[in-house]
Amino acid sequence: MESTKTYQDLLTELKDLQLEMEETRFRLEEATDTIEAIRTGEVDALIVNDGDGHQLYTLKSTDQTYRIFIEQMTEGAVTLNETGHILYSNSQFAQLVGLPLEKVTGKSFYKFITDDCLVECKSLIVKAWKGNTKGELSLRTYENQKIPALLSLKTLDLDEGLSLSVIITDLTEQKETQKLLEQKNEELEEAQKIAYHLNANLENTVKERTHELEINIREKTKIEENLRGNQQRLQSILDTMAEGVGIVDTEGKLIYANPMAQTIFGIKDGETALFSADNPHWQNLHIDGSPLPDEEHPMAIMFATQKAIYDHEISIQFPEKERLFISINAAPLIDQNEKLNGGVVTFTDVTARRITMQQKDDFISIASHELKTPVTSLKASIQLLERMKNNPSPVMLAKLIDQSGRSLERLNNLINDLLNVNRITHGQLQLRKKQFVVGDMINNSCYHLRSVGVHQLNISGDLDLSIYADEQRIDQVLINFLNNAVKYAPDSVDITITIEKIDGRVKIAVADKGQGILPEKIPHLFDRYYRADHSGTQFSGLGLGLYISAEIIKRHGGEIGVDSKLNIGSTFWFTLPVQ
Repeated sequence: MESTKTYQDLLTELKDLQLEMEETRFRLEEATDTIEAIRTGEVDALIVNDGDGHQLYTLKSTDQTYRIFIEQMTEGAVTLNETGHILYSNSQFAQLVGLPLEKVTGKSFYKFITDDCLVECKSLIVKAWKGNTKGELSLRTYENQKIPALLSLKTLDLDEGLSLSVIITDLTEQKETQKLLEQKNEELEEAQKIAYHLNANLENTVKERTHELEINIREKTKIEENLRGNQQRLQSILDTMAEGVGIVDTEGKLIYANPMAQTIFGIKDGETALFSADNPHWQNLHIDGSPLPDEEHPMAIMFATQKAIYDHEISIQFPEKERLFISINAAPLIDQNEKLNGGVVTFTDVTARRITMQQKDDFISIASHELKTPVTSLKASIQLLERMKNNPSPVMLAKLIDQSGRSLERLNNLINDLLNVNRITHGQLQLRKKQFVVGDMINNSCYHLRSVGVHQLNISGDLDLSIYADEQRIDQVLINFLNNAVKYAPDSVDITITIEKIDGRVKIAVADKGQGILPEKIPHLFDRYYRADHSGTQFSGLGLGLYISAEIIKRHGGEIGVDSKLNIGSTFWFTLPVQ
């Protein structure tokens, strides 16, 4: 089955169907006029050899205009005698069966009927002598091809007696159209039935035609109502789409913009061009930030080539806003005269995707550097140990061993961070919960800072509070908070740890008196690979510590956050349920 048609496809098909219906109406009038001419008109005499000698058949008088009209009919027209021989044929019927006109007149009409329809044809002709009738069957051409046709039969009262008038309508095109229309949606199927009904009744009386046209109008009204319903549904879809959709003219001016497109660009319908270099609302840029010339804009490329453009990314710089990255799909709108009259374009905001890609690139670079540093240090220590293995110096040996141990510890921490991120990503972070005292866990976490003796640790709150959690993971979060306080607030001698019980939850916070964090960076602190650049100072690390901490707390059903004021300090905190 074909995919669901767009509103534009349905509108185009409706227009085509209306044209076909108009043509059918004209053909209906033409056929009716032909029948009336046969019944009341005047033609020349016809001499036909029917096997018993030459017979003369004439109508009541001669009318050259009538003959010209019959010859120009789009349907085939023949006159039969009682034995089924053709007394008269127009050129259209001769062309239909693939024979010259002179080889058709006088032949038996049954020779042009396929074998499988012969019995039906004879029955139809028998009925026609008693009253007007019609029916569908297959014609056989000179090359033995089958042509579906509609036969409309009426008797003619000639001077020589009764004759049978047969109007033959080639249904090949209608049959093909019928097969195509069967694949359309419900609305177009109804229109196809109307068109087929009109084609099948070309020889109805004026009263019947009037009735059919009334039916046609009613059905057309239904289709229009359905199309209006489809239009409303399509409008609802456009209004709720996550992608921006716009329709522009050949100059790039907006004809239509859905709400998301207006939100992305901050514009209204028809307000401005989408790719003009002098656009006052934004500046179009390449992905790398360089200016994007008008002719290189994907919409300009689409208009120039008249071909669809898919997933073409550009960046847009708004005044006093962060740069936006969008992916553009654009397709030309071609009218029935093959003339370009506009384009339809969709916009997808891929800023988050771009930022993630950049973060990953930065992470790879940082990870390479961070892993290289301890490996290089460890390698240097081993090389020195190798040189002095035959003449070891106890002092130097102890120093190198200590340095190697620190390098290995740092390397191990980096590897653990990477492993934890991988486990989190695949949902494999295991929690081994048990009951433990918060104060004991905090004292163990602070041991490495107390041993250095640089910072003053102040612990307050209910140290005897017991919680049910993964002690090792919570200790990992607290140590990360403490290390960050030391790293990003080196001048803050005092580091405060508080423990509070609030509404069935325990809140543990680590506060420093450093320079604080810029407000715009706070929402991203717990993102993966994010590293805050404090006052232009670069710090070591993979940017994974807070991300891992946030995931650990979330797995425990708790919350994590930070409160910070510039030049006053920062407080990192998390909560856990108390069971």
